[in-house]
Amino acid sequence: MIRDSATCQSNHERFVTRVIEFETVWYLSGENGTAICESYDFEDCDVIMFFSDKAYAKRAKEESFPEFEVQSMSLFDFLFKWLVGMSEDRVGAGTNWTGDLVGFEFDPQDLKEQIEGAMDSEMLSGYLEELDRQIAEQ
Repeated sequence: MIRDSATCQSNHERFVTRVIEFETVWYLSGENGTAICESYDFEDCDVIMFFSDKAYAKRAKEESFPEFEVQSMSLFDFLFKWLVGMSEDRVGAGTNWTGDLVGFEFDPQDLKEQIEGAMDSEMLSGYLEELDRQIAEQ
């Protein structure tokens, strides 16, 4: 599959902007877990696709994963649970991939840093305070 870098870049930028705005991340979930694809960029690596909008997730579901369901999670869980776990598992993250499974792939830690860097300081501070609170409760 050929990737148009300009379209992939636009889709990625939209992902970052919208997940911050709505504080929600969408993905596809099935009987055996989350929908994954083989990486185009990294050898022996899988990629989990994430979407900024339910409609984008639905498009990928309909075109490539009809047996999966569209699910959502909070941006907090995405940043501090999912991406952290994916880094440990050496799984990549794809942002706003098209229905025919084309898009950019990121190391989960790099994606986390991009999103945190795009947040305003008040929002990021609130997220970090919540993380500290949750850690203290464990």
